[in-house]
Formats: sequence, structure tokens, C-alpha cells
Amino acid sequence: MPFHKNELCGMVYLCEGLDRLSFYSPVPLVSVQVDVKVVNFTAQVEVTQQFVNRERNPIECVYFFPVEEEAAVVDFTAELEGRKIKTQIKEKEAAREEYNQAVKNRQTAFLLEETKPDIFEIKVGHLSPGAGCKIKMTYLSELPVEEGKTKLTIPTTVAPRYIPMSDGSPEATKIASIEHDFNSPVQMAMNLEVLMQTEISSVKSPSHLLAEPTRKRFKDYFEAKVKFAGHTTNMDRDMIIYIDTEEPNQPKVVVEKNDEGSSVAMLSFVPEFKLKDHQVEAVFLVDCSGSMSGQSMKLAKEALQVFLHSLPVNSFFNIILFGSSFQSLFPQSRKYDDDSLKDAKDSSFGISANLGGTEIYQPLQHIFQKPLMAGLARQVFVLTDGQVSNSSACIELVRKNSSNNRVFTLGIGSSADRHLVKGMARAGMGTAAFTTQGEPITAKVINQLKNALQPCISDVSVKWGNTNPLEGGGEVAVEIVETKKTLFGYGKPKTKTETKFSIRSQVPSKIPAIYDGSRLIAYKLLDKTMDVNDEITVKAKTTEGDLEVSLPICKDSFIQGNCLHQLFARKMIQEVEEKHEQENVDESKKLITALGLKYNLASKYTSFVGVDEKHGNSGTFMVTRHVKNQMPQNTGSGFGFSGLRSSSHCVIDSAPRSKGFAAQTDCSSMGDSYDSDSDFDSHLECASALSPPGAAAPARSYGGMQESFELSNTRGRSNISSIKGHSSSSSVLRLTMCQAANGSFPAQADIANILGVQLEKVKDAGKAINSDENFSTTWMTLVVVAFLTEKCKEEKDVWELVVEKAERWLQNSGPGFNNFLLGKAKEFILQTT
Repeated sequence: MPFHKNELCGMVYLCEGLDRLSFYSPVPLVSVQVDVKVVNFTAQVEVTQQFVNRERNPIECVYFFPVEEEAAVVDFTAELEGRKIKTQIKEKEAAREEYNQAVKNRQTAFLLEETKPDIFEIKVGHLSPGAGCKIKMTYLSELPVEEGKTKLTIPTTVAPRYIPMSDGSPEATKIASIEHDFNSPVQMAMNLEVLMQTEISSVKSPSHLLAEPTRKRFKDYFEAKVKFAGHTTNMDRDMIIYIDTEEPNQPKVVVEKNDEGSSVAMLSFVPEFKLKDHQVEAVFLVDCSGSMSGQSMKLAKEALQVFLHSLPVNSFFNIILFGSSFQSLFPQSRKYDDDSLKDAKDSSFGISANLGGTEIYQPLQHIFQKPLMAGLARQVFVLTDGQVSNSSACIELVRKNSSNNRVFTLGIGSSADRHLVKGMARAGMGTAAFTTQGEPITAKVINQLKNALQPCISDVSVKWGNTNPLEGGGEVAVEIVETKKTLFGYGKPKTKTETKFSIRSQVPSKIPAIYDGSRLIAYKLLDKTMDVNDEITVKAKTTEGDLEVSLPICKDSFIQGNCLHQLFARKMIQEVEEKHEQENVDESKKLITALGLKYNLASKYTSFVGVDEKHGNSGTFMVTRHVKNQMPQNTGSGFGFSGLRSSSHCVIDSAPRSKGFAAQTDCSSMGDSYDSDSDFDSHLECASALSPPGAAAPARSYGGMQESFELSNTRGRSNISSIKGHSSSSSVLRLTMCQAANGSFPAQADIANILGVQLEKVKDAGKAINSDENFSTTWMTLVVVAFLTEKCKEEKDVWELVVEKAERWLQNSGPGFNNFLLGKAKEFILQTT
């Protein structure tokens, strides 16, 4: 095989030349440095990438890089051979034209464009032989609260995306061009600086090894600095860091004034409340596409088991699997009882990532078209890695059906699609969570279910100052002034028009549904700055009356800068894109463009561009080199690399090729996904509804998949044997798997073994109190409740729903629950365990 004659060092790619002969070419990306600064609940992330051309020809470097999907990309700088290159924000087409013209003129040029809200494309054009450059991208991001800790997530790789046949968007074409490799293009280094107003208890990561933090007091802040334990790491998974402080949930009001005299107020608080649960219909939509193979599928199955065992009595539920097609466990949602729970458990152990591509639109549409069950609130739980191109179409579908369906999402795996997962939760007035290897999944699942059981608090309004009205309805009246210089009305107001967005409205214009323990952040561009002793009031209407909180403005609330202005503008762009753009494309484009140019933001209509004034001397033609994204960590062998629309768009040099997954429209073509002995005749139904542009192509629906689920012959297994192999084997989780649907715990040896006592000893202690044979289940339930509350206090967030369900059963089963009996159970646990 002929080799390129340049000296090879570092990582190389196998390329194909014009004469179709293969040769090796050095990877132009030589280093990636990530510098993060966290201040309270916001993060500034600087990603510095260094490129070197070690070839004989000028090259164009193309690199698709992920960011947090709600982040505001606020700066892009370039340095070429030690010279700073001037970059600026421009309208997308103008920036692209300037870049292309510079490359034609043999000038080195730099371009940063948004492909999706969570994927950006970086281009370095006409980099001369031997030349090196350094580019820096800066973005700002809000940080959520999870399990009482501030969570920082920094994506590092773009996983392959499945592209439905019907998605002909420019974004899909771009996504299809992203190339992948099992090797990291370069090792990544990281510096993290954390500044908090209260003492920092810990800085930990379930995804990466971190060195011990260095700590000190810095003015009015507590500071911690952290690096990777090994200095560098592969770029194959999201970087996840939890920051624990003494008071992470303190409400905050900040008013920022910039150099132009403009003021933006930001409100942040984590509400704490408890309302009465309501009855629900829970529909679990589980991704079984090829990209879920390996660790992701294991996490999804564990999450599903926890969901099933934690459902409350009197609820209804169903499970739907999806890939290139979708299947339902039951033709209609069934009442949650021991029989339906056993069917669901036994069937779900047999699921695997064998259903082809990620066609999520059609099963979502199928769920939303089902009639609501009387007296039940439908809650849809989506478990997916979300690796699809048509995320915007899915988000819009959820938004259109949000009045009758709440959607909660669990992003699974080391590189889940954050735009799809978080976007659907926003649109569906639910919450989003992410889990990957190394993170406990049970608490996340339980928290999602707790939120779903709470009545939806979506009627929330904010009063920005004592003299201002409440805002939050999402509709803003705007007075439009005539600017055309005619004799008819110039300078006078036109008729007042009800519009859906304005740069002067708060964002989000309609406050999203609020949940106990989830951070709420809202922004307001003020007509005039606020004063000390003013206050911001949040008011929420609930089924149990109004809830209200007022946060005072103090002298420490005021800061100088432009960061809040940029976060405000990014949040407004997100709102326009997700709620208004389809109804008013031209006005939305104008507003997004104006916001991007005014606040220096990269967006779908604005891009950063920079051109070196010097012209290159090389007379040879330029070649394009794509920097390949690393495949996500623990990607299973079932991943369909050519499951994109065209296999030529996804090149994985060091990865074995595998047959792709196409959208199936013929039932007979699905044989590879199912056991040939399975019989679907009784429940087969074909989804024939037409999909709108950007939606998934019509796929077959299998109304009853019970036989399909039973491939692993798990029916009849005991509860304990069923959970062997789960990533979490704590006593709490194992006990959860033993609870009956009605909330009781039967007197069985499996349960006694988890408690660490002999079954006969448990029974004898119960008989000493009540000799009735029926009391044995009551006594075992009391003992389990006592064990969880006394011995597992640190895992309360995991067992809280289990204990609530058990206590309800005890209260409804006669004299089974009283302080005397519970006291006896606690005595028994403390004496025997």
C-alpha cells in the first residue's frame, strides 16, 4: 500500500485519493484544552483547539463539536502563526460567503456555524503546509440542580445520528457528513475553577477520574480548582461533575447592567413543596434501536424495572418499545396489579437493542392519538439515547400535545442527544435527566416518577418589581409603530396587535411547570433598572391554593457585565425556535438574527467568521480533512453505523462495518428483529398515519408484543434472580423489586435474606404479636418499612415511594399500621440486623 511521503507523527487517518489509492494522513487537530469557570449556577467554558497542517497541500479542517444544548456560544477567536485574527459575528450567509471567498483567494479563514443547538461546525480553510493555528470557542451555560448538587455537563463527542428517510433538512445533511472513529482524535486536558458563596463540600465526577481539588478562600467566594487525575483523557463521553456546597439551593436575584446602560434581571430558585399525588396513566417509551446496545440497554432495563416497581396503586401503565418499528406490551394500558406487573417484568427482561433505527416520531404520535383514560393524567416516560436528526420535529410534536400529555425524559448513555432529551421535556412540561455508566440510576428514576405523580403546576407568573404587573402567560401585547415615511400614520401607533414574543418580554415568556427540587431560571430585560429594597415575586396556582415567594433586591444583587444579557438572548432565541418559528418564520428569523448580532451569539442565522489578511503562496489545490468524532464509550456491537440515510456519509476507519438499519415499511422485512416463532397475528396493527416534514417515515406498529418480549425465557423467575446482573445491587433496590403491586411484602425467604435474618425468625416475632396467619404479610411489610427507615436513611430518595406505597397498604388492610406495631418492627430490626 502506498504511503504519503510526509513524516508521520501522532494520530493518522486512512484516506482515499483521487486515484482511489489509499494513504495515511496526519490528523490536523493536535490538542484540545477545556477551561471551565463555575460561579454559583452558571458556567463559562472555553474550548481551545490547535490545528497543524503536516501535509504538502493546503488543507481545510472540518470539525463538528458538541456543546450543552441551552448554552450561549458568545465568542470565537483565532490565532495563526502567533498573529491574532479578527473575528466577528455576521449573518450566516454573509459569514459563509466571506469564508468561501477568502479560501478561493488562498487566505486562511475561520468559520463557526451552528448545525443544531447542541452541535457546532468549525472550519479552518486554506491552512498552509507547515502552518499551525489556535482557535478558542467560548460558551455560557446555566447549571441544573440534581440530588441537591450543582451538575456540570460538558459534551465531548457527537454520536452517530439516525436520519429518518423523511428528514431532508439541511441539518440532516450536515449531520450525515459527520465522520467517526473508535480512537480519540486527540487527548483532551481540562482545568476547572469553582467559585461559590458557600463552602464547597466536594467536587466529584462519575465519568472521569479527577485529582484532589485545591481549595482556598477568594474574596467573598470559596474556590476549588480541579484537573483530570491523568491530565488528559479520551473524548468519548460527556464530562459530568457534581459540585456539593453547603447551600446549593439558595434563591438568587441578579441585576446586570452593561456598558450600554441596559439592565437584565435574572431570577434563580429551587422550589420545595409537596402536593397530594394524583392518579396517572404511565406510558414507558423505551429505545431499542441499535445505538442502545451495550451498557445503554442495561441502564434502560434497570430504569424500567425501577419505574415498574415504584408505580402507585390504582395507576394504569403500558410499555412501548421502538426502533425502526414500535411494539406495545398491551393493546391498551392496563391497571397496575400483581398480574400486569408480573407480565411487564417477565417480558421486559427479554428486550434488547435489536429494533434497528431510532424512529421515535411515530410511536410518540401513536401515544398522543390514544384517547385519555377517564380520571387519569397521562405521563409519558421516554428512555433513549436520542441519537436522531429530526429532534426539532419530535419536540414540536410533544409541544402540540402538551395540554393532555406530560413528557419526562431520561437520556441514557455516554453521549445522549441533549437537544432531543431536554427539548422534549421542556415542550412536554416535564423534567429531563441523564444517566451514564458510573452514575446511580435509581434515584434519578424515582425523582422523575415523583414529579409525574405531582399535579402539574404550570400556571406560574413573575412580578419583576413592586410596581410591575405579573408576567408568565406567554402572550405579550406589543404596540407596533409605523416606520414607513408616508402621509398616512408615520410615527403614530398602529392598531395594537397580540403577538407571541417580544424582546421586552420575560423569558421563558410562559414559565415552565415547576417541580420540587428542580431549579427555575427566568430573565427579564428591564425598561429601567431595579432599586434596593425592590423585590421579585413568584406566584404559582395549584390545586391546593396559591403558592407564593418574594425575593428581595439588595446591594449585592447588582453586577456589571454582559453575560446575563447573552444568556437572556440565548434563552429568547430558544423560545422563538421552539414555540413561534413555525407560525411566523420571517419575523422569527429577523428576531433571532437581531439577537445574535446585538449580543454576539452564534445561532442558526448568525455565525462567527475571521479571515487572515495575508494571501497564501502555495499553488497546489486545497484538500479537506474531517476530524472524526470518537465513538461514544461502551458503544455496543449492535450499533448500525450505516443506519444513517446513506452509508457513505458515515466513515469509521478503525471500526468494523455492519449492516445498516433502514426504515421498514413492510411487516415481512422485520424478521431479523424477532423470534421466528413469535406470533403477532392477534395484535398486529399498522401505523398508516402520514408524518409531517421532518417526521419519521411511517413504521409498523405491533399492538401486542408479549411473545416478542419473551425471547429470553424469563417467565416464572423469582424477583431476586431477576435482578442479578443489575448495575446496582443495594439492599434498597433489591427490596424494591420484591414489593407487590399493592404495596405489601410477602413473608418470603428472598426478602428475609436481603434483611439479613432468617425467615423463621421473622415469622416467630410476628406470631408473638398476632398469631393470625394473615398477619405474616402485614408483619413482613412492617419489618421492611422499619429496615428502610432505620437502616437506609441515606437512600431515602430511592425508597421514599416504596415506603409510601407500603404504608398505604398497611392503612387500608385493617389494624396493620399503627405506632405500636411499627415500634415493634423497629425494635426487631435494631436487635437482629
